[in-house]
Amino acid sequence: MKPVLPFLAAAGLLTAIAVAQQSTPKAQVPAIDRSGGGSSSAYAVGGIAVDVTAKTVDDARRAAWTSAQRQAWPLLWARLTGRDEAEAPRLADGQIDAMVAGIESQGEQFSETRYIAKLGVVFDRSRVAERLGGDISLLQSPPMLLLPPLIDGGAGNLFQTRNVWADAWARFRGNVTPIDYVLPTGGAADNLWLTMWQTNRRERSGWRQIITRFDTVDVLVAEARLTRSFPGGPISALFIARHGPDGVELARITLRTPNEAGLPALLEDGVRRVDTAYANALRAGQLRAEPDLAIDIAPIIDAEPLIGLAMPDDDLVIVAVVTPDSASLAAAERLLGGISGDIVVRQLALGGTSRIEVAMPGGEAALIEALSKAGWGLERVDEDLALRRLPPGSAVPAPITAPAVAPRPAPPPRPATPPAAPTPPTID
Repeated sequence: MKPVLPFLAAAGLLTAIAVAQQSTPKAQVPAIDRSGGGSSSAYAVGGIAVDVTAKTVDDARRAAWTSAQRQAWPLLWARLTGRDEAEAPRLADGQIDAMVAGIESQGEQFSETRYIAKLGVVFDRSRVAERLGGDISLLQSPPMLLLPPLIDGGAGNLFQTRNVWADAWARFRGNVTPIDYVLPTGGAADNLWLTMWQTNRRERSGWRQIITRFDTVDVLVAEARLTRSFPGGPISALFIARHGPDGVELARITLRTPNEAGLPALLEDGVRRVDTAYANALRAGQLRAEPDLAIDIAPIIDAEPLIGLAMPDDDLVIVAVVTPDSASLAAAERLLGGISGDIVVRQLALGGTSRIEVAMPGGEAALIEALSKAGWGLERVDEDLALRRLPPGSAVPAPITAPAVAPRPAPPPRPATPPAAPTPPTID
């Protein structure tokens, strides 16, 4: 009898080995992209637990993948149609396999004959649409800012320190859901803008700035409250799903785990249940954003500029800058504000693409000429003037000038004999 290998913890190297050992092409599909919001090029259902024993680890792995696909199909169908999982069409394993684009390992252990893992199944969107046909009744929400505050032991935390509740939402974002969640990264700027106090704030101007900054139209606050009976003992969790600046409560969910080891699974279950509450609210028409809460470009306020004197309207230029984070926004402001000593820079709208008002004598032509000396230029993109870095060695673009004026005619040739001087007028 061959000795049994000890179970190994999941790691990226082991996942790569498992992929290399598997012959099916689905193993070559990249892992789910969790960097964006709720929408993606493929549907994904994650967190499916499998435990299979077979003659070899390869056979166990293939059987586990088939089992995961079989479990994922009703979950996908229920999410897309808004109906119960039990009503999902019964499909053969081959039919489900034809819709699957890949398998993602979210943690695995294996020996020579046993395979234990948590898997994610990535479905191909077009093939799923062909299978469902007219059964899809899914409503897709616009982008919504998600704030996941955690209250643990009476202390509240959003993004100021490590937040296991936010981590659970980050792992969930690759799953199929009708809500387009936009989860902040928790950077330095987020720590200033997004606090526990902000989640209970009702004043609209602050929310309007935050929502515009993240290119969303509304805000969802998913709160988690943990209560421990004693250190290492049972943990009770209360999840509250809120919507909008007023924090309208949509659902309350209570879960419990016997010990600390079960907390990650408890939080993931809470995420799924809160997401279901938001999805049900969307279908019921309860996730309606206030009309004036989200704005694309804020109106220019008639006020004196922060630096220098007021400029004529002809000298104002609105520059669109790609700003994925606060550091890039600050760098763009330093660039625009430092190209000339008589320039005024003011923020208009913040987000993934921010718009900055620049006032400079000479307007657009002078701004283009000054930027070109620093290796930058302006490119017309639809209705925006986008800031772009000039390719190395490129010619300095000619500034935009007024229409050309016809050259002044040359003076007539001087005659050989100068004419007589005119008689000056007599002044009485």
